[in-house]
Parts: sequence; structure tokens; C-alpha cells
Amino acid sequence: MNFSFVNQDHQKKFQEIREAMPLYTRNNKEYLSVVFIMAGDEELYSKMAPYFDVQEGILSSVKMFEEQDFSTAFHVLARLAVHLFNHNETVEPLEFMSLDDQRMALAMNAILFRRYGLPSPYEEKEEKFYS
Repeated sequence: MNFSFVNQDHQKKFQEIREAMPLYTRNNKEYLSVVFIMAGDEELYSKMAPYFDVQEGILSSVKMFEEQDFSTAFHVLARLAVHLFNHNETVEPLEFMSLDDQRMALAMNAILFRRYGLPSPYEEKEEKFYS
């Protein structure tokens, strides 16, 4: 089963963030799950990125939730990112019902991404991974 990016911008942002990461984390499913979700929406990225140190691999989720005002949908996605990263948050399946179609696709593909990771070897070519 393969994951899909939401669109070409999502794939491009994911690649940009991934390239900035240290080599030892570039194929790590936990780290990349956070990147996958953050890269899926500009507003979500702007709220989460200051709390995710890609160089150290640290997500300051407690501070993020204290300082950021997330809408319901973004709160679900941010908590999903934390859950896929380190299990420090939980997300009930029914909470996904508050997501619109694009954000639901982002959430479901993030779960697939976390389970299966990047195709091996992950080739950065013109192949479109978005639907």
C-alpha cells in the first residue's frame, strides 16, 4: 500500500524539509511523519515548524499546544503528528470526521506513510505521488 501526497506543493515542501534534515533522519518514519503532516498545509506548517527541530529531531509538542491556537481540524492533525512521532498524544478515530476531504486525505496518508515509510530506494524524480 502506498501513500500519496495531497498535491505537488505538498510533495515539494516535504522534499525541502527532508533535504534540510541530517542524513540519519531522512528515512526515519517517525520524523518524516511529522514532516509529512506539516508539509501538507501552509498554516499548519507555520504553527508547527517552530517546535520541530529537524536537526536534533525534537518535537516540543507540550509547548506547541500551550502556545498555538489550533482550529479543530489543525488540532486533530497536529495531535496525529505527535502520536505518529512519539505517542505522546492520542487521536480518536471519530475526530477525523471533523476534517474536510483534503485534510482527511492528509491524515490517512500520514498513517500509511508512518506504517510503510518511503519506497526503498526513494528516488527523487518526476514521478507524481499525489492524487
